[in-house]
Amino acid sequence: MTPVEKSVLEGLSKGIQAELAAYVFYRKAMDVTNDKKVKEILAWLAEEEKQHYKLIEHQYDSLVRSERWVSYNDIMRREDLPDLDEKMEEVHDKYIDEVDENMTPKRILEIGLLLEQRARDLYAELEKKVDDPEGKETYQYLVRFETGHIAKIEAMMKAMGFA
Repeated sequence: MTPVEKSVLEGLSKGIQAELAAYVFYRKAMDVTNDKKVKEILAWLAEEEKQHYKLIEHQYDSLVRSERWVSYNDIMRREDLPDLDEKMEEVHDKYIDEVDENMTPKRILEIGLLLEQRARDLYAELEKKVDDPEGKETYQYLVRFETGHIAKIEAMMKAMGFA
């Protein structure tokens, strides 16, 4: 087997950190907003980020152990995926630091949009750098999901008169 390029593992590590940061942001923002619709979308987004974290974490583990990409369909069928601790306080991101009881629903959605755009752009860039078809498939899958999150947040912002 050919050793996995360091840049591939570094890219996946960045993806893991991006998903964790978004997850922690959404969970903290849920605690400070009183807007029911915003809470609902944040709960949905947090769960999505948790699933993305699991997918990327498993890819990383598979590449380190067997130097092979795994199809995302195979990963999502597994039941032994790592889970996120609800108290991931060690995760740091400048947007998480903004969360407080005075944060408006508009600012919460703006930050959510920025986090999703950042993740989409990261995965699009990583997809360009990997040659393995299953690696490309993984990143394309993540780009599609992040793009869907962006559209959902933008639609909500428009419906709430924030855009």
